[in-house]
Amino acid sequence: MKLRPVQLGTWRILAICDDRGGCLVQEFIDRLETDSRADFNQVVALLRRTAANGPPRNNKKSRPLADEIFELKTRGGIRTPYFYDQDRIVICTEAMRKPKKTELRAVIARALAARKRHFEAKRRGAVEMIQEEP
Repeated sequence: MKLRPVQLGTWRILAICDDRGGCLVQEFIDRLETDSRADFNQVVALLRRTAANGPPRNNKKSRPLADEIFELKTRGGIRTPYFYDQDRIVICTEAMRKPKKTELRAVIARALAARKRHFEAKRRGAVEMIQEEP
C-alpha cells in the first residue's frame, strides 16, 4: 500500500494512493484550488488544524461514520473519510463533495476496505511512503 503525506505537523495526515502513486485526496484538493478557491481554503485550513491539533472533537468538523471510520467536514460540504493509525497518524481514504445518503454506504464500505488493506499491508511490512516531487 502506498501513502502520501497531505499535511504534516504534530499529527501526520496521510492519504492512500493507487499502485501508480495517484492520490484521490490530493487530486481532489488540487482541482478545488482552481475550481473553488473558497472550498480549497476551507479544506487546507482544516487539514492544517488537524495536523497541528489532531482531528477536531466538534461534530460539525469531524464525526464518526462507522466503526473506526470518521470524516472531516467543511462548511462548504467537502468530506474526507479517514481512520487512525498509531503514533498520531490520520489516513484519509478519499475526498468528495458531501455524498447523498444513498451514496454514503458505498463511501463507508470503501473506507472500511481501505482500512483493512492498510493494516494487512502494515503487518506484511508493505506500506510505502511516497514523497511529493519537488
